[in-house]
Amino acid sequence: MIATDHTPSEGLIDPYAVLASLAERRAVFHSEADFQFAFAWEAKTLNPGLEVRLETHPEPGVRLDLELIDPDSPRGLAVELKYMTRLWAGAHRGESFALKNHGASDLRAYDVVKDIARVERFVGERSGWAGLVIAMTNEAAYWRASTHGRITNADAFRLFEGNVLAGERRWGPNTGGTSRGRETPLTLRGTYELRWSDFSRVDSSPAGTFRALVVPIGGAT
Repeated sequence: MIATDHTPSEGLIDPYAVLASLAERRAVFHSEADFQFAFAWEAKTLNPGLEVRLETHPEPGVRLDLELIDPDSPRGLAVELKYMTRLWAGAHRGESFALKNHGASDLRAYDVVKDIARVERFVGERSGWAGLVIAMTNEAAYWRASTHGRITNADAFRLFEGNVLAGERRWGPNTGGTSRGRETPLTLRGTYELRWSDFSRVDSSPAGTFRALVVPIGGAT
């Protein structure tokens, strides 16, 4: 279960409370879109006064998975959610699931860091707004640090427990074509120490444990 003894992000919800409540009903999701909708629904359930917008384009060239808006103030929360799965098939509470193996964890981790940078830029220009990036996965390679001790070309985008992301993040010099479409270095304004929380355990297999990474992003005031 998600621990709720974290400091809530700036904004309209406590994301850990939303995830904890959601885990009681939904231990696993069919897809990223399913996770996004379920999170939005749970946030609205816990705070009925929120206005919810999915898949928005609030500015030219800006896309957000979710906006949570306080209709009585200038406050809002920009949210990006990722669901990065390894192969798992089974049933939970009578519902059948067949999760795909997304693989390419280095590229998916780059996308998470890119989301952080994008949400930073968006909320930094909006008074009263804050942001969240939430990544959920049943692939332990994301939250576990490697044990081989070697420097790799994707070290700047590692998401393991306790890692700190800050400043410019770029691929190593020998990356080659594996980063095609994601070559651009990313620059973070803030400093983020990554913390994972248990979300659910659907069975005892290596792919049966789901954990969530929550990255709160403070906005301008």
